Amino acid sequence: MGLVHQSTPNPMKWLSNLIWRRPANEPLLSREEDLPGYGRVRVSYVVDCLGAMCPRPQLLTMKILAEITEGEIIEVVSDNPAAVEAFPSLAETLLCRHLLTLREQDCWRLYLRKGLQA
Repeated sequence: MGLVHQSTPNPMKWLSNLIWRRPANEPLLSREEDLPGYGRVRVSYVVDCLGAMCPRPQLLTMKILAEITEGEIIEVVSDNPAAVEAFPSLAETLLCRHLLTLREQDCWRLYLRKGLQA
């Protein structure tokens, strides 16, 4: 029998391995951000929801929140007004706290802290 050669890699499998199967305790992204009213904070991960329609931004955010530890902050980037509008009221259901929403020219940046502490 001959070897089976796959000429094109499966991009979804590659993406899944890159994002969802990271080594334990390795941050997905870590950077400092200056948030109005909060000062310098460490953003653990950016959830890129550009072009995503509801409920995909919420589902992606839920997936990332399950991966991080309590107290960590994520940034959700979206260009969907309905998704952005839903996050502040949805935050408690996601067991996180909505810190801030910043409007940019072509998108919004929402900041959520995992856990319900102040």
